[in-house]
Amino acid sequence: MVKQFDIDYARGKQSEIESLPDLQKIFGDDLKLDPYQYAHFDYHNDIHMVELKTRDRVKFKNGVFEYTTRNGYEMILDSLYFDLPKLEFRNKQKKNGCKKIYYVLWKCNGSYFGWIMNNHENEFTIEGQYRDVGFGYKQNRNVVKVKSKYIYKLS
Repeated sequence: MVKQFDIDYARGKQSEIESLPDLQKIFGDDLKLDPYQYAHFDYHNDIHMVELKTRDRVKFKNGVFEYTTRNGYEMILDSLYFDLPKLEFRNKQKKNGCKKIYYVLWKCNGSYFGWIMNNHENEFTIEGQYRDVGFGYKQNRNVVKVKSKYIYKLS
């Protein structure tokens, strides 16, 4: 039996490959896809570190992010999220003198939206989630929920 996590993970990896030419137009031709499967950030060059989250069921309509669940229920999202270890990694790198700019991007139904990672805690909250993250059972994990009003459209 194929787990939903595995399907979603494979979709995300394919999206990283497909998105590279688009992101090179934004961040420079020297932007590279990290070959390490579990890298904290998907892309990098001398100036940028970029994480891509693909959300095929999220659309940006009339100034809001709309999400359609697998059973067809529609809702408006007040934030988009990513895993807390990415923010912790960025903070550690910055503390050690790294000058790169760290981004989280969401590819929502083919369009790119971004947030520059920073320490402006008014722009995000950290919350716990209880879900299956690939091991076949639910577990707790912390995510960073970036408020929609701080996420900007790239394309």
